[in-house]
Order: sequence, then C-alpha cells, then structure tokens
Amino acid sequence: MVEEIYKEFKRKKAEILKQPEVKELSPEKEKEILKEALSQHIERIQPITRAQQQTITQAAQQIKDQPKERQIQLLINLAFEKSVIEAIEVARGLDNPYLVDELHDTLIDELYNKLVEEGKLEKL
Repeated sequence: MVEEIYKEFKRKKAEILKQPEVKELSPEKEKEILKEALSQHIERIQPITRAQQQTITQAAQQIKDQPKERQIQLLINLAFEKSVIEAIEVARGLDNPYLVDELHDTLIDELYNKLVEEGKLEKL
C-alpha cells in the first residue's frame, strides 16, 4: 500500500520538477503532492465483492460503538495492515462523512511520517 502511493508520489513530484521554473520542492509542497497521490489511490477503488462487503460490514459493526479517536486509530491500523481501500470502505460503512474526512487527513499525516522515518521525505 505505502509503496504504491509512494510510486505515485514520485511520479507526480518528477512531473512538477520537470517544469523549468521549479528547482526544488518544499516539504509542505511534498506533503500536498502526497495528499494528491493518496486521493488518486482512493479514487481507483474497484467494486468490492460480496465477501469483501461482508468483511467490511463486520469490521464497521465491530468499531461503530468506539469513541471517534479510537475508530480513527483502528482504521489507520487497518489501512497499514491490510489496505487503504478496505479502511476507507469500513469508514464509509459507518455512514459518517466526518469520519471519512478525518481518516483521510490522519492517513496523510501517518503516511508522511512513515516516509520521513524511511528517509524518503524531509520532515516539515
């Protein structure tokens, strides 16, 4: 999951750096590009199978009564352990647009921090 998003990030970054007026990117701009790469990854969600839907529904039921902060953390864990797509689908299954937005924002921060730890990005 992280590698796919990172590849998209690198592709987008290379496109921007090809522009003659751009010499380098600030960490803030890199985080913005990472956000775009994650959004594109999410947009490519394929239709889910009946079995996947059952798994997603069960996961949503398991976390629906948790406090919002705990829900976000469980969804972040799911994103890194299984897939971003599954985490987003579970969040959507909770029928709370705020939670989906919060997951997206937190996921960007977590992904950014992971790439900084791996030395692939500079810290803000």
